[in-house]
Amino acid sequence: MANKEEPFDCSVCLLLLEDPVMTECGHTYCLKCINAIWDSNNNGGSSYSCPQCRQTFFSRPVLEKNTRLSDLVEEHKRRTGHSSSAAAAAAAEDDVDVEPSLQCDVCTRRKQKACMFCRVCFAFYCDTHVQPHYEAPDLKHHSLIPASVRIQESICRRHFRPFEIHCLTDQQFICLTCASDDHKDHDTVTVEAEQREMQIKLEETKQDIGERVLHSQTKMAQLRDAGDSIRDAAWEACDDFERLCEEHVRSYVSYVVTKCSEMKDKLGEAEKAGVDWTDYQFGQLQSVISELKRREVKLNQLSLTEDPIQFIRDFQALGDLPTLHHSDGSLNTLTQFVTAQKDKLKNMSNNEKHQLYTRSEELMLLKKPVLPESVMSREHLLTKHRNSDVEVDPDTVASCLCLSNSNREISWSDKDHAHPHHDNRFTFYPQALCRKGLEGNHYWEVEWDGGVVDVAVSYKGINRKGSGKDCCFGHNHLSWKLTCSSSGCTFWHNSLHKGRISAADCRRVGVHLDCEAGVLVFYSVTDSQGLTLLHQIQSTFTEPVYPGFSVDLGATLKICKI
Repeated sequence: MANKEEPFDCSVCLLLLEDPVMTECGHTYCLKCINAIWDSNNNGGSSYSCPQCRQTFFSRPVLEKNTRLSDLVEEHKRRTGHSSSAAAAAAAEDDVDVEPSLQCDVCTRRKQKACMFCRVCFAFYCDTHVQPHYEAPDLKHHSLIPASVRIQESICRRHFRPFEIHCLTDQQFICLTCASDDHKDHDTVTVEAEQREMQIKLEETKQDIGERVLHSQTKMAQLRDAGDSIRDAAWEACDDFERLCEEHVRSYVSYVVTKCSEMKDKLGEAEKAGVDWTDYQFGQLQSVISELKRREVKLNQLSLTEDPIQFIRDFQALGDLPTLHHSDGSLNTLTQFVTAQKDKLKNMSNNEKHQLYTRSEELMLLKKPVLPESVMSREHLLTKHRNSDVEVDPDTVASCLCLSNSNREISWSDKDHAHPHHDNRFTFYPQALCRKGLEGNHYWEVEWDGGVVDVAVSYKGINRKGSGKDCCFGHNHLSWKLTCSSSGCTFWHNSLHKGRISAADCRRVGVHLDCEAGVLVFYSVTDSQGLTLLHQIQSTFTEPVYPGFSVDLGATLKICKI
């Protein structure tokens, strides 16, 4: 780029003056430069202004050659050996391509890239020619915005004037001349007023989004509770029916076990259908929330747009918000759905019970057993049924578990302890079984220091090799377990689970097993050495069962001496 050579440089082209002429305000320009500016910016109007001081002339001044200055320039050229053609060539070498729509309107010989646009002068300016807007008092109040190709879209192509009016009748932007001509009888409003109205709508839309998100999150919580409620109802129905069946399984094993299995399948299908519906609705709401949040981000970005024309266009392009399905009366609909699912589960159970009770001619008369609801005292269990011989069998301990020398404490470790190979050892799950199988009536207690642990009972025939369900406590018909953590407990049997069980106090659990009665009860041992019922089941134990344990990362479980 050519260097500035004061005082013989033209302030427009920044090169040595050629055919210098002086305006009435005393500023000098190349004849071609000043004529080019007045020809391009006036657009047929009746006023002209000086590019430097912005003094306005109401008629086009007659430009006369500044002879004295022209002689000085020629003398300067001879003295320095500089020619205008050489300067132009140098400038051409340094010049860079500039997008035509972003060229400075003041530059003549070589167009510089425009950096700002004046909304009063209605012209693009480069870094050099925008300076008077920062320095001249009459120009400082002009509104400058960053130069952009999109500014061209805010100009009336017919009258070359800025869009200042929004025609509501034709839904288009127009200039003042258009408003007084083709649109004089139309319903119009200024773009500033339209922007203010759109800004109000924008804020209302953002508020609406916030309310919809809150509403959706509330409904998601309701759906989550509904799924838990349906799951619990399925468990209650299943437990009720299972208690009846298993009391008489010895006398009529084939029929009752078949019926029990069929009932579980039906209840499982009903439970799955109900929970799948809530999961689907949950996912739909998650999608709506994601879309609403994306729309909110766009609105936040749009609120920063300074160009009112672009603001209105972009806001209108956003379209309507996504529709929230089932938004009206959703709580009633959800309540009705949950009630219907519960009634369906209950009716299924009652129908199966009715068939079981009324087949007295073909089957023995069955009576529904009643489990004692009262919690036994810890003193009674310790006195009558305490078992002090519960010890872990070292040959069953998984390689990731560390077993104490007393065989009464196991902990999880991230390293392989290289236990000797044994057919009874669990190879995948961090589990272990005790040495002796139990029959009759027994009570024992365990405690742990944190994390997640499983307290289980299992038949000896549980598989030990691999990662299938047949090897995991609670996920097959051979084992039962209570998973304990600080947030609560969950009971598992044959891959069905009963959640939302209170957490055990003091991280200590008592287990009462009555094989003859088919009762398995889990208690929480309190600070006062009392017992709080966590969960109990009625089953039929056809062979000795073995206490089992599993610990998660960082946990240590200990069989208590009682």
